[in-house]
Amino acid sequence: MFRSRLVPAVAAVGILLLAGCAPTPAPSSTQSSEASESETPSAEPTQEPQSFVANVPTDCAAVGTAASRADTVDQLNLQGDGVDFVRPVPEGSTLLLGCDWFAGDATGVLLLISEVDPAAAEAYVATLPDEGYTCVTGDAGNPVCQMVTPDSQYPVDTVETITSREDIWIYSSVTNVDAEMLLGDLNLQIWGN
Repeated sequence: MFRSRLVPAVAAVGILLLAGCAPTPAPSSTQSSEASESETPSAEPTQEPQSFVANVPTDCAAVGTAASRADTVDQLNLQGDGVDFVRPVPEGSTLLLGCDWFAGDATGVLLLISEVDPAAAEAYVATLPDEGYTCVTGDAGNPVCQMVTPDSQYPVDTVETITSREDIWIYSSVTNVDAEMLLGDLNLQIWGN
């Protein structure tokens, strides 16, 4: 009688083993903690975008270097702070520094430096080609957009340049002046490269 019950029980265990349905032992506490650690995605720390607002000059006489100002704007008159100029800038931006240097009828440099939300700046840059700007990627991987407009009265061009990086948006409008050195020094002054 004992033997007749044992045979079916052994046969049932054998069938379960062959079918791969053998009962698995409960995991030990070390196994379960290792499994839960490997299954839980590691949360990577989110890095806040770096702010460069503190690097923006607070005075037009401090833009760039003495050499680049002498090469570009020292022969011009500072006529205003640029507050009343309406130029392409993302919504919600704050003007940090505006400089309007001018001389004669067709020579000038307008510089507007604003604090912007990086996401808003990225979205706004995408709209600039529709406004006539040509955009390229700058040396630091940031967008640099430019539009050249011939003057209707004088044989000069106005070159508008927009540089956006992190939380800073720089707009410049330059007529009959080579401001490349000044703008390059300003980029170094704010971003360090």
